[in-house]
Amino acid sequence: MKYSYYPGCAQHGTAIDQRISVEAVFKRLGIELEEIKNWNCCGALHVDDRTTRVGLSARTLAAAAKGLDIATPCNLCYSNLMRANTALEDSEIKIRINGALATKYDGNTKPKHLLEVIVKDLGLVKLAEQVKKPLKIKAVPYYGCLLTRPENKFDSPENPKSLDYLIAALGAEPVKYYYKTKCCGGPILITNEDLALELARDLLLMAKDSGADCMVVTCPMCHLQLDAKQKAVEAKYNIKIDMPIIYFTQLIGLAMGIAPKELGLDKHLVSTDIFIAKAGK
Repeated sequence: MKYSYYPGCAQHGTAIDQRISVEAVFKRLGIELEEIKNWNCCGALHVDDRTTRVGLSARTLAAAAKGLDIATPCNLCYSNLMRANTALEDSEIKIRINGALATKYDGNTKPKHLLEVIVKDLGLVKLAEQVKKPLKIKAVPYYGCLLTRPENKFDSPENPKSLDYLIAALGAEPVKYYYKTKCCGGPILITNEDLALELARDLLLMAKDSGADCMVVTCPMCHLQLDAKQKAVEAKYNIKIDMPIIYFTQLIGLAMGIAPKELGLDKHLVSTDIFIAKAGK
């Protein structure tokens, strides 16, 4: 299995731990990720002009290797690539965007999130065959607000299950979590920190109340908000949460027997030591 790989900006900055785990796990699974040359930022959520926003993603789509689907580890990148693909079905927009691109987009590249690659392309049966150390833990499946939007056609927007099934395939228990697609507050952290921390607090407290040992995330922005800003939430609301935030690729890696340091678990701001000890029993 081989994909054109669009890492997105976070993989070379705030999400180095995710990048480490992706490289370790996908190599072990035999899935080749060929990084797109000269890729650019997808624009995240901060580009208001539609033509510019679509154009940024169209340039990346056009740069993907011919005949390969394009895979990305980021919910924001995935959502923007999917939205651009939908927008480019309009011939007028496609002509206008291609007029500004050196490499024209032909409309034949399918974007996929790495979760989709694992769950649907590889398949959970094959994934389970790679499990060396079943994880006897309880985990919150947190999808975030962008992964399953209607444009993405990947999982149910209201009640997605793919991450739940993946957690179960690793021997862990996915807990019932009603906020699984609620926004973490990351997109508004800079413009409205108070509201962003309130949204994160709600997610973290429900996760803690569920009795889970960790929250499993699919998005570098969600991880940044729930891990790096967790101490700020605790300080603002005078509460103690201490909830490890684990990338789904890190969870897979642990179940495959990959050492925690090789998965970047030592780089989190909320300690993962107790979680790792319990997962390893």
